[in-house]
Amino acid sequence: MTNPYGQQQPYGQQQPGYGPPSGGMPAPYGQPAPYGQPAPYGAPGGMPGGGDINAIKDYKGWAIGCIFLFWIIAIFAIMKSNEVNTYKMQGNYAAAADASKSTKTLCLIATIIGGVGCLLSIVWIIFAVVLATSASTYSCYGSYC
Repeated sequence: MTNPYGQQQPYGQQQPGYGPPSGGMPAPYGQPAPYGQPAPYGAPGGMPGGGDINAIKDYKGWAIGCIFLFWIIAIFAIMKSNEVNTYKMQGNYAAAADASKSTKTLCLIATIIGGVGCLLSIVWIIFAVVLATSASTYSCYGSYC
C-alpha cells in the first residue's frame, strides 16, 4: 500500500492515528453495556425506565379527557402526547421523556382549572336559585301598588 508521500507500508499495518478508538469499542446498538460502563446514548439501556419503551407514558387519554375541562390547554396536551409517540418511534427516548413530562403538566393544569371552573359554576347556580326563591313577589290589586 502506498501512502501519499510515496513510502511503502507493510501489508496489514495501519498508519499512525487510524484504527479503533482508545478505551475500547462502544457496545453495538441493542446490546447491553458491559458491567460498570454507561450505556451509549440512544441505546435501550440508556433510556428512562431501564430499557422498557412502555415506561414512557403518553397520557393521551387524560389529554383527550381534558378537552371537556379546559380545551385550550388540552389541545396542546394532545399535541405533546403525539410527540411522545413520535420520539419513541424515532428512538429518541430522552425527548420522549421530556414530552411525556410536559404532557402530564399540561393535563394537570387543565384538570385543575377545569375543576375549579366547574366548582364555581355549581356555586353560582346554587346562589342564583337561592336568590330567585327568596325574592318576594308583590302583586298590585287595583290602585294599591
